[in-house]
Amino acid sequence: MNAMDFLRDQYERVALLAAAAFLLGCAFFIWRGAATFDENFAALQIAGAGKTVPPLVNAVELEKAGEKFRRPPQWVFRGRSGLFVPEKHFIGPTGMPTTLENTEVHPPVPNEWLDLFGLPIADADVLTQDADNDGFTNLEEWQGQTNPTDQNSHPPFLARLKMKSYSREPFTFVFASRTGDTFGINTSDLKAPTQFLKVGDTIRGTKFKIVNFTEKYEPNQYRTNVDVSELTLENQDNGEQLSLIKEKIMISPESAANFVFGGPAPRDFSVKKDQEFSLPPEPSIRYKLIDVQPR
Repeated sequence: MNAMDFLRDQYERVALLAAAAFLLGCAFFIWRGAATFDENFAALQIAGAGKTVPPLVNAVELEKAGEKFRRPPQWVFRGRSGLFVPEKHFIGPTGMPTTLENTEVHPPVPNEWLDLFGLPIADADVLTQDADNDGFTNLEEWQGQTNPTDQNSHPPFLARLKMKSYSREPFTFVFASRTGDTFGINTSDLKAPTQFLKVGDTIRGTKFKIVNFTEKYEPNQYRTNVDVSELTLENQDNGEQLSLIKEKIMISPESAANFVFGGPAPRDFSVKKDQEFSLPPEPSIRYKLIDVQPR
């Protein structure tokens, strides 16, 4: 009888012996685990003591996250399209709608400058407004490169001074007569006595000195020769010369300028050459008109 035949004949016994061996092995391992349970449990407690307990989740953060989750989704537009127009539109100088990107709304002031100081670019009169109440308009502040929102930052008050016109006033004295080498000099209003002077003399009350005499005659409308002799005067301070023609009122070389001082209370005034003047609100600062030259 071979081994296979033996297993067939003794199948039940062999199966019973195998089951008994399996149960015996399981019982051994259970006993062994129970015997070492206390040692293993103590070792696990020691190893776990060194580990960091994860922090609890902040309740406030959880609430914020929940609020965002409950909030309905919103679409955020970050570009341009043919349907949506994100930038402001204004009525430009041509009367047509325009944007800050393609035109200057208030030339010559750039849009960026108005936006930099938070000025109301949509207002038609923004350039004439005085944002900081310092007496200067926004346009004047831009021209002076100052801060239109700071009262302590403004252009000099002299910047408000504009010349309207200039003129040359009649000279005070007239070459009235001649007797030999003596010349009669009268005032133009004839209120002062005649001065009888010669070449080299100075006219009293002036800085002008007689430096030359030229005898001249010209025919008038009746073909009669008229004495148009000339006296040449020279200003002893600056060397400026003036010609006096006999019996004619001449124009003074001293220029006068007509100014307008702008601001909340504009005023007009005239200043003669070499005359000093001041401007409000700085009366202690004195200015002097040196000369006026036509452009």
